[in-house]
Amino acid sequence: KSMQAQNYSYNPDMSTQTPPMMQSSSPKNQRIALRCSGLVKRFADVTAVNGLDLEVFAGECFGLLGPNGAGKTTTVEILEGLTSADEGTVELLGQHWNSGDQRALRERIGVQLQETQLAEKVTVVETLRLFRSFYKRGHSVDEVIQTVALEEKRNARVGKLSGGQKQRLAVACALVSDPELLFLDE
Repeated sequence: KSMQAQNYSYNPDMSTQTPPMMQSSSPKNQRIALRCSGLVKRFADVTAVNGLDLEVFAGECFGLLGPNGAGKTTTVEILEGLTSADEGTVELLGQHWNSGDQRALRERIGVQLQETQLAEKVTVVETLRLFRSFYKRGHSVDEVIQTVALEEKRNARVGKLSGGQKQRLAVACALVSDPELLFLDE
């Protein structure tokens, strides 16, 4: 089982993605947003991630593709700082998880987990206010609700949302901090 990586450049002023054949494999004068080298993670007798090297540049949309059990979620969790690697290095926005102020680094990233469990009895607006309170800076709750097109559901309880609306709310929770780097796991 193996993973494949796919890069798409993103330009917020354009509504289309740049086709892969039109992209440079290493953009010049562009800041590296994420880099990992020699990433390894083992669980008992299973090696989930085996020597992964990758770079993602600022402005790129990068995806890991592969079959179930290929190590995609494990890789993302290591990059997010939720799981430690057995070997290798991870650098996000010029910082390493094990060097210094992890809180400052967490303030700079947004994360949507593979399975997000939100409190069912609170409203969309209450959920986003809570998540917004975790960060020193960020978008307003109203901006994020509009971004994910949940205006009509702003006062609805999370438990009453459809599956797709819950996913959009999870994305909104990841966006509320105005992250420099955004992780979306499925």
